[in-house]
Amino acid sequence: MSEEMNSIDVSIEALESYVGKNQESARRLLTYLMMFSISILMVIMMLYIFPTAFLKTAEVTAKTEVSRIPESVLYGLFVIFVVVFGVLMAVYRFHLNEIARSEHYKMGFMRIRVAANNHTDQGFNSEVRESLTNDAFIYNPSTVFSSKDKKVDSPLPGYPSSDLTAIVLNKLLDGIDLKKK
Repeated sequence: MSEEMNSIDVSIEALESYVGKNQESARRLLTYLMMFSISILMVIMMLYIFPTAFLKTAEVTAKTEVSRIPESVLYGLFVIFVVVFGVLMAVYRFHLNEIARSEHYKMGFMRIRVAANNHTDQGFNSEVRESLTNDAFIYNPSTVFSSKDKKVDSPLPGYPSSDLTAIVLNKLLDGIDLKKK
């Protein structure tokens, strides 16, 4: 019974279940993100189309035909939108990274299973078995924007505005040549 609980197949099934849960969470989060974006954009459009509907009636006078919403309100809505959108995107990216990591571990277990099932076959006691088992579980995620000579790392990895700021700073620093006197 204990051998069955520790088998590679049980581990692969557990990883598949974990991937499925993360995929469902990522889909749900993406739906929330789309609904939030659409609702905020609709509110901003309504503020532009019907600006007097959101003002108090005492502010609307007979002399002013068109009243305007203060720019600070629009800027505030835009800032709230950017912050919430960025946080939701960071959580979505977390789920995608977890899915990629779990898939890598699942492939590692499959490699170990192939090596274990063929241990008596000729040729599997050499480089083939060694290449299947070595580094099977080493996971090094690479990002699209990673470079070996980065000068500035993102303080909040996964947060889009933080990543973008780090990329822009690295590009600016690449263009600057410092000379010692």
